[in-house]
Amino acid sequence: MSLFHYIGSSSPLPLGERGSRKSTHDRSGNHEPLAIRFLSHQPMEGAVPLEQVIDLSWIQEDRIAVYDKMADAAGIYISELGRESEAIRRHFQQPYVYGVGANMGGFHLNPGMKEWFPDEYEANVRCIQVLFDLFRETGEGNAWFELYSCWFDEEEEPGDESLSTTIQLSSFEISEQFELKHRQYIRIEQ
Repeated sequence: MSLFHYIGSSSPLPLGERGSRKSTHDRSGNHEPLAIRFLSHQPMEGAVPLEQVIDLSWIQEDRIAVYDKMADAAGIYISELGRESEAIRRHFQQPYVYGVGANMGGFHLNPGMKEWFPDEYEANVRCIQVLFDLFRETGEGNAWFELYSCWFDEEEEPGDESLSTTIQLSSFEISEQFELKHRQYIRIEQ
């Protein structure tokens, strides 16, 4: 199953990807990449490099997106709603509702992750940062936003009111422990 995240806004939001930063060594240009390479990636001790398992020689250099590190590939992607449109809208008060996903990361952090998977932790911090930067950039005056998360095919299930919370954007800081939880409604205020 997949946990999906949704965002509600009083005004239209820009669609597409935001937040990733390609390396100066990237040659992919505007091509849709077929592979991704991280220049700083150090395989785990004893791990077999992917190139020894799968023949990647057929992929041309201009089809490989290059990032200095995993966190540079991290960001968010905002999309129009699909088949879940009507079912998910019932969780929102705002008129504009979109799907929002993390690219090369996620919307959860914990101290164990920071210790054992530092690259993934850094990428997740970047995704959360980009999401809240979007709120800061697009929110004006008394604008507020909504977030809601649920598993695939559970869009019609009621939210868990015990998880509902409000985040004050002006004082929000990313902590070591953060998560967009299943069936959680979050109101983000300026």
